[in-house]
Amino acid sequence: MKTSGTTDVVLPLSKKQKCACNIVMGCLLVAAGIVLVLAGADVIKASVRDIAAPTVLFGFGAAVLLSAVIAKNSLSMWFAGVVLACGLTSLLAVTTSAGYGQLYPIYIAAPAIGCVFSLWFAQGRLTQIKAILIFGGMGAIFALGSSGVCGYGLVSGLLAAFGGLVVIAIALESYLKKDKSDNA
Repeated sequence: MKTSGTTDVVLPLSKKQKCACNIVMGCLLVAAGIVLVLAGADVIKASVRDIAAPTVLFGFGAAVLLSAVIAKNSLSMWFAGVVLACGLTSLLAVTTSAGYGQLYPIYIAAPAIGCVFSLWFAQGRLTQIKAILIFGGMGAIFALGSSGVCGYGLVSGLLAAFGGLVVIAIALESYLKKDKSDNA
């Protein structure tokens, strides 16, 4: 569903838009199914077990993304970004030597990735940027530990300090907003 552009009122999709969204989603999911069938028939030299999660996640994520673009819906864009981030994690786990033990920070950063996607249609861009900084920062800190750059003792200290900075920033923002309205 799309929004009116100036309010949070959700506008209904036209019959043509609904049909386009459903056709796009159906085609992408059929394509994902064909990839899995080809892998199951050994036409594609990959284990169905290995490629099932990334194939389904990318198929579904791409379908939601294209439907969100047609509908101009920021929430669907966010959801597509999160699903595609999870699909990327699954794909990297299958195609690289990195395992989920090294790749899990992408899951932590997935809400930030979703916010990056939703910026295109979002009305509250500053809120999206704040979420990107918070979840992206947490994902980056966890990536330091999962990559072996530093130990989890240092990671936990960095997370505590980062959390403290976030709390301070939110408190100051809240105080300054209240202060401005008190002086008005």
